[in-house]
Amino acid sequence: MRDQLFISLILISLIILLSCGQGPISTAYSPELPALPLGWENILGKAHWRLEWVENGSWVSWEGKEGFPEFSLIQEWTSPVLAWPFWPEKGLFPGLMYPAGALFPWDVSGSGLVLSWEAGVDAFFWKILSKNEEEEGRSGIPRFPWYFDWPRFRELMKSEDIPPEIRQNPWLANWSSIAQRTVESGFDRRRIRAEAMAEIAIFCPGNLWASSSPFGEPIRVSPGEPLVLLARGSPDTWISSSGLLRCNRETWIFIPW
Repeated sequence: MRDQLFISLILISLIILLSCGQGPISTAYSPELPALPLGWENILGKAHWRLEWVENGSWVSWEGKEGFPEFSLIQEWTSPVLAWPFWPEKGLFPGLMYPAGALFPWDVSGSGLVLSWEAGVDAFFWKILSKNEEEEGRSGIPRFPWYFDWPRFRELMKSEDIPPEIRQNPWLANWSSIAQRTVESGFDRRRIRAEAMAEIAIFCPGNLWASSSPFGEPIRVSPGEPLVLLARGSPDTWISSSGLLRCNRETWIFIPW
């Protein structure tokens, strides 16, 4: 009974604060985007960006090459910002190349929010956690991403508890699956591992290939030789000066520029 009374008093206090205009305080920050991986920039040139962030409880987005907007972020919560590079003139739309990102307040520097390729994994994981919590977590224990221990998660990702291939290229893990299972039964570092992969050989034009991951090493192909890749069940994107390759373990398609 005393617990119910205490919860009621908290709710009444929040309603009073919000009605007086004293709800969560937000501050505006300017994005500081990372440099493109050299392989992407050399092949594709300057990128457009699709920025996504949470404002007033909802996801909002912006697309462009310059004149980036400021983010109005709530001080009390950990908030994500995603930055998807894309090249519409090449048919490379948002989502085909992996994003940069940031987590507020951990990536604030003065009045700027510093986005990085490493934090793109964090921000993506935040978004998928939130989506799965909305769809599946209501009947169980709430696991909201703004309460997740992000500093500890970042320390974990740099530690030897994580497989070396994931430390080198964290996009080899299936973060959508990890997020779903985290919402269902809690976080477990043992789920952070590379997806099963198989070697495939593809004959298509192009001497130097860059992957959709900013952490991936470019692959150089000698004339007359096939492009040899490690592919997984979900599709990946590869680019060269000749065109775009989409492939998984079972099939592939090459699209010339």
